[in-house]
Amino acid sequence: MYKEPHLQKKSDECKILWNIWYEMMMNKDPLASTARKTWIKCADEFSEMINQECLTNPKYKNIKSIDSEVT
Repeated sequence: MYKEPHLQKKSDECKILWNIWYEMMMNKDPLASTARKTWIKCADEFSEMINQECLTNPKYKNIKSIDSEVT
């Protein structure tokens, strides 16, 4: 669960799209690949939203990134 409403909304949207894709895949629906592409697009957009939130929201200012820990 996200404290930021816009992130929670996008997370919920991606969850619904994943469920649709999964059902289609399990039922061997020929349109499952299209549903997967739609879900992947949603997940990519969500990832970018999280990135922007981390860069612009002051409450995340002093949190170390994983990249800084990898040497």
